Amino acid sequence: MTEWWESLSTLQRVFGFFALPATLVLIIQSVLVLFGIGHHEVDFGHAHVDVAHDHMDASDGFALFSVRGLVAFFSVGGWTGIVLDGVGASPVITILLSLAAGTAALYAVALLFRMAAKLQSSGNIELKNAVGKNAKVYIPIPAKEKGTGKVTLILQERFVECDAFTRASRGLKTGELVRVVAVVDENTLIVEPENVKIEQVKLEV
Repeated sequence: MTEWWESLSTLQRVFGFFALPATLVLIIQSVLVLFGIGHHEVDFGHAHVDVAHDHMDASDGFALFSVRGLVAFFSVGGWTGIVLDGVGASPVITILLSLAAGTAALYAVALLFRMAAKLQSSGNIELKNAVGKNAKVYIPIPAKEKGTGKVTLILQERFVECDAFTRASRGLKTGELVRVVAVVDENTLIVEPENVKIEQVKLEV
């Protein structure tokens, strides 16, 4: 491994700094999925980006920037750069094609999750059964109903990802445990911090 690293050019090492850690995380995620525990997103603090009001609205099921998406971006883009520089491509072409490959991987992961969400929503899950259950924040949720984020939870023995907003006076961070207090529609929940007492909220299903 040391000899291989020493044989790389400076540009290849730059790509390697991104590709190697991302590939390691990708392998760990894959192993966790094989053992049935990889459905939950690995928590890297604030690694998620809230795109609820961007061009790719999180409310339509297309969460572009997730940990898995970023891991795919750096892994695929990094290795593409290493290979292209190794075969003699110019630095400019190498960087541009690496960014393109990483972006394609980012979109591919987002599309896969969107398709999975659609398949999931087409099942017989009764979202109203989520009321009173604990969930985990996946994409940060702004305070006082100022925007939507996403949460994940186990419902009817299935892993479910839903849009969510909160009436709490503070925003809810990625990885934070929350409690579902109401259902807004077929894919949107109202959640509160886990330590907040649940009040009677009218369901709008």
